[in-house]
Amino acid sequence: MIKDPVAARDGSQWPPELVALYSREHPQLVRAAFLVCGSVASAEDAVHDAMSRVAARWDGVDNGRSYLYVAAVNAARDSARRDERSTRLFASRRVPERDDDFTRLSAESMALRTALLRLPVNQRAAIVLRYFLDWDDDEIAQHYGVRPATVRSWVHRGIGRLRRDLER
Repeated sequence: MIKDPVAARDGSQWPPELVALYSREHPQLVRAAFLVCGSVASAEDAVHDAMSRVAARWDGVDNGRSYLYVAAVNAARDSARRDERSTRLFASRRVPERDDDFTRLSAESMALRTALLRLPVNQRAAIVLRYFLDWDDDEIAQHYGVRPATVRSWVHRGIGRLRRDLER
């Protein structure tokens, strides 16, 4: 379900260029966020939150598409961290929700999704940005305020864990 792309939660209007970008990129934004946080509902919320953040800074944004993707992945990362903390805090397992949009995934895709969700959030986000959105190390590093070597380390460690998990 696409939330209303024109009205922000505070009732203000988003810039028309941003609305057009949102409409065109929405499925890919949700997929990227989903790969980071593991829930369609959380991914949708992350994308909508990202839109609000980007709208507030839209006049100063040079590359709106990249900025929106980073904002969505960051919002999904924050959501995943909150979920991990609350799971540890309450020491209970979440009941899996039904992700209708993703039920048609192949067994291999579902295995990859599960393995991605086991990764630490920084590794997961770096892998999604690099391999699913085709960002290079410098772009990822710049947006997270780390060195490119740190990004390479996140990706290297994450890929190693993915391989081990998927070989089981």
